[in-house]
Amino acid sequence: MKSPPVIKSMASLHPIFRHTLLTWLEAVEREVPHVEMRVTETRRHVERQAWLYAQGREAPFLNVPAVTWTMDSRHRWGLAADLAMIRKSTGEAIWEVSSWQWLYRRVNPADYGMRHIAPAEWLHLELRYADEAIRDAAELGLVHS
Repeated sequence: MKSPPVIKSMASLHPIFRHTLLTWLEAVEREVPHVEMRVTETRRHVERQAWLYAQGREAPFLNVPAVTWTMDSRHRWGLAADLAMIRKSTGEAIWEVSSWQWLYRRVNPADYGMRHIAPAEWLHLELRYADEAIRDAAELGLVHS
């Protein structure tokens, strides 16, 4: 079963989160010059969220671990992004949890109004106050995809 399209466009994020994420990415570039941060997914439409949710729960994905715990991801509101950390010297992705922990101590997402979902999703960042923003969706112009 083929994945629905993956959106990587920063423009698809709500401006509140887009500005927050860009500011943090600029700080990472300054503070940790040996890595490149790549945005691997931004907004998610319901079809992609359902496809991800099925992994680990439905055929043909029964023999793989679940990759998401919700159908109502912050990605669907434009308030989350997934990242990859790339070692510039080799071009290889860095997946070790200890490297992500080090990065987040060095450039703390909380200082920029974001959070990650530890211990499960180190490469996922979302607006720290996403729940409050979603409650005020109409006022903020948030659109659920």
